[in-house]
Amino acid sequence: MKKKAKKVLLIVFITVLCMALGVAAIMVPHMYIPEISDSLSISSHTSHQPLMVAHRGLSGIAPQNSIPAVEKAIEYGYDGCEFDIHTTKDGKWVVIHNDTVDDMTDGEGNVEDFTLEEIRELRLDNGNGIEKYENLQVPTLDEVLEIIAGSEIIPVIEIKKCDVKYLPDLKALLEKHSLSERAEIISFTREYLEAYKELDAQAEMMLLTGVITEDDVNWCVENGVDTINFYYFGFIKGIKGYSLAKEKGLRLAAWTVDNTVYKDVMVLLGAEAITTNKLMVSKNR
Repeated sequence: MKKKAKKVLLIVFITVLCMALGVAAIMVPHMYIPEISDSLSISSHTSHQPLMVAHRGLSGIAPQNSIPAVEKAIEYGYDGCEFDIHTTKDGKWVVIHNDTVDDMTDGEGNVEDFTLEEIRELRLDNGNGIEKYENLQVPTLDEVLEIIAGSEIIPVIEIKKCDVKYLPDLKALLEKHSLSERAEIISFTREYLEAYKELDAQAEMMLLTGVITEDDVNWCVENGVDTINFYYFGFIKGIKGYSLAKEKGLRLAAWTVDNTVYKDVMVLLGAEAITTNKLMVSKNR
């Protein structure tokens, strides 16, 4: 009986060890290698390849939401460049992720409490590759769109926090740079998408969500938003919502996938766009 128990324990130990080694083989390279070639993924060699979107610009090698991050996304051949926007105290659109400037700059305080002139006095002092750059500022949306307009990349614009009365200015900036038809407007906040849809009924939009719910799907259908962009790790929990979205004919996109194995799984399940911090676009595209 003791021998049988020891044998069972040994089998369990070996199984757990193999699982741990398998997870390590997948995760460790992605934790320590700043750049990972997408050519390592199976889906990069298939006829159906998703749009590859650089998250906050190519934030794996340049400070997130900075001008260099946007330029790197273009240089490295991404299909889309995602970045985040806020409005300042005086109603100007700036490119930054958090509600505060604390994490990315040498200043402190809420973005909405700075005027454009005040926020431009700050300097970015954090992010991948920051040591390579000097005097980086929080970019204006106008600056970023000007760079993108000179390329073929898709601007994927996430509205983080704003006063909706300034949304017409966002529309005007896209029109100024002839990007209205190319741009994707995305947000977790439905109010922003609804308000922008009233300004431009033809605008391409995505609803961002962690886990796809039935309510997410119904809202998208009712409001003419044809894409749900979900957190890839929330797929299992949101499987019912995912299935309903497919049934209703919605497009699906996944964020933020930094692992070739997970990318393959998302593509196999029908994701048409992958947002990533560091998966490098395959030369096989």
